[in-house]
Amino acid sequence: RDIHIVKELEDVETLERQPISFLCEVDQVDVDGRWYRDDCRIRPGDNVKIRHQGKTHALLFKSVRPEHAGEIRFTAERVSSYATLTVKELPVQIIRPLRVKIAMYRHRGLLECQVSRPNAQVRWYKNGKELVSSKKHQLISQDVYRQLTIEDVRSSDEDTYTCDAGDDKTSCQLLVEEQAISIVRGMKSMEVMEPKPALFQVETSLKSGRPPKWTLNGVVLDHSAGVNIDREGNLHSLCFTSTDSSMSGPVVFVAGKSRSTAQLNVKERPLEVVHHLDDVEAKESSSVNLSCEFAPSPRVVRWFKGRTPLKVSNKYTMKREGKRAELLIHGLTGMDAGLYRCMAGGSQSTAQVKVEVKTLKLVKHLEPVDTEEDGIATFSCELNYVVANAEWLLNNVRLRSIAINRIQHMGTMHSLMMQKLRPQESRITFKAGLLTETAILKVKERPAVFLRSLEDVVGEEQGEVCLQCEISKDSVTPAWRKNGTVLTPDDKHEFVQCGKSRALIIHSLSKEDAGQYTCDLGTSQSKAKVTVHDLHITIVQRIKTASVLEGENCAFECHLSHGLDDEPVWAINGQVVVSNSHVQLVNNRHIYKMTIRDVVLSDAGDVVFTIKDLSCRTMLFVKEKPVHIFRDLLSVKAVPGEDAELSCEITKPEVTIRWLKNGHPIRQSHKYEMSMEKNLARLVIKNASIRDSGEYCCEADGVASRAKVEIRELRSSIQRANTQPHSKPPRRILSPTTQQGNNLSFPVSDLNGVRPLKGS
Repeated sequence: RDIHIVKELEDVETLERQPISFLCEVDQVDVDGRWYRDDCRIRPGDNVKIRHQGKTHALLFKSVRPEHAGEIRFTAERVSSYATLTVKELPVQIIRPLRVKIAMYRHRGLLECQVSRPNAQVRWYKNGKELVSSKKHQLISQDVYRQLTIEDVRSSDEDTYTCDAGDDKTSCQLLVEEQAISIVRGMKSMEVMEPKPALFQVETSLKSGRPPKWTLNGVVLDHSAGVNIDREGNLHSLCFTSTDSSMSGPVVFVAGKSRSTAQLNVKERPLEVVHHLDDVEAKESSSVNLSCEFAPSPRVVRWFKGRTPLKVSNKYTMKREGKRAELLIHGLTGMDAGLYRCMAGGSQSTAQVKVEVKTLKLVKHLEPVDTEEDGIATFSCELNYVVANAEWLLNNVRLRSIAINRIQHMGTMHSLMMQKLRPQESRITFKAGLLTETAILKVKERPAVFLRSLEDVVGEEQGEVCLQCEISKDSVTPAWRKNGTVLTPDDKHEFVQCGKSRALIIHSLSKEDAGQYTCDLGTSQSKAKVTVHDLHITIVQRIKTASVLEGENCAFECHLSHGLDDEPVWAINGQVVVSNSHVQLVNNRHIYKMTIRDVVLSDAGDVVFTIKDLSCRTMLFVKEKPVHIFRDLLSVKAVPGEDAELSCEITKPEVTIRWLKNGHPIRQSHKYEMSMEKNLARLVIKNASIRDSGEYCCEADGVASRAKVEIRELRSSIQRANTQPHSKPPRRILSPTTQQGNNLSFPVSDLNGVRPLKGS
């Protein structure tokens, strides 16, 4: 047969142990096919299933393994389809990790772990260093077990070992347990005088495989220049070649689980002063150095002046260099003279310090200064030698060098320059040590003048004007006059003073405020004329066009530049309006507002605002409110001969209602009674018959509501009883005609959806 492959095999790449499938589709049914992997035929088994249904052939692997990877081929007679199966191995996991191992000294140690698959490659590490197979270390891989064998275990083999499988790793610690060692002869406590040596010896029962541990005061000792650690057979020695008192404490020897303890007591050597302090004589402002030497080197050195202990500061610098102690005294003054003492242990050395004090004199004296306000005053004097600490005082208050007070010191010359002076008489004092010099500073007041005079201003009634000038002095408060009459601050007149600027603000201008105004500084005057014009009123904000929906509120506002006593006139479509429940008029000084509540269509048109000789016009647009049905039609079920009623409620009563049956319009007739009462639209179907069943629709301005009317005949209970003799009789209710003598009854289920008419 001429067979063709419709759907070729597709390559598959998956993880180990996942289910996979290969699908191939040919163009004919009942075709025998064979499956191959790398030219080896695949036969079904527990893990491999081969399916054939119609034109589709399938090869299924429940759990694929790496050995299943290769080229998959499907052959049907003379045609074949090929695909590649790629199987990725799962990451190697450590199933059973390494555990802490204790190996006997000179015996074999074995470390073992279990990995997730037999072909996993691992590497062994000792403290991060990779191990290779050798006589000492044997690396064994057996199925999923990985082993490390350590031959002839020594103390150096005690470390952390790691088995690394690439994706996972495990670590453990190998501990080496030696044979029990006992102390044959322990250490003896020693007492020596520093710096003599101290020797401790211990004899053990066996020669330890690992070196013993020596500690002093809990600190492990190592072989160094001052510590000798030796071992000859079973005899262990510790020797301190040079001791000092800080080495006193317990000495402990540890070998395996055995230990020996002894006490080392090092006595201090008595301190002696080898080189005493020397008396010193120096000049004022210089520095002196006191030094002495002790033997041996002292731990703590203290300095005293008389009986007062000294501390390191800007005044005193203390140094220690081996056995030598130094004290450096800076910036000598007469107060630094006296007896100084250096103490260490029970020894001390003293020395006398003498200070040659200079007599400070003035070579050039201060001179009094007379100047004007805001001027500059300079004071200077000269001393007979350089002094670092000098002060300037103003009325016994110390001055510092700032922007207005500049203090300078050049050699023996001292100067003070003062700026922005105020009118007063002051006392300037210069102090240097015990020397004091005083001079008088007199500052004359400078009269205030106008830097900028008043200018004539023009204002409007009910407005305000500002008369402004600038004077030379901040502290002067001028007097304001109108036509020679002194003014005082009140609601009408506001006085403003800011730096050198002075201003008079006149509020709520009237014709009476016109005239000549004067600013008087006492020494000079400035005048200006104030003119008041009639009030000019304009419309600042005109009423804006409004567009609202029927039934909403809208507001119109008109803003004037000033308020008027006249009443405004509002008109809509030429009709003057007044405040009522529909329209509200509000006047707030120069803001006039009209609010229309529940706008109707007849309110649309021109809106005009008029007051005095001012007028503005705008338009009000009213959009008709869309119709909505807020209670829809309900489906009705009725029996033939009765009337069926449909009704719904809409938002607008005056809209045109149209009724439709099954999409065709219906009109008022003896069959259909249509009515509209306020918002309720009603349709009554007279003397309903089965032909009146169908879908009815009520339309109003583009919106509609639909419901179904079902007219069907009802079977009597007697007939139903005959047809169902063994069923339970249904619950019955009386029909509306029962009251007229007809004794028929109907099941309640047949009246579902029937709505009784009024009066029935």
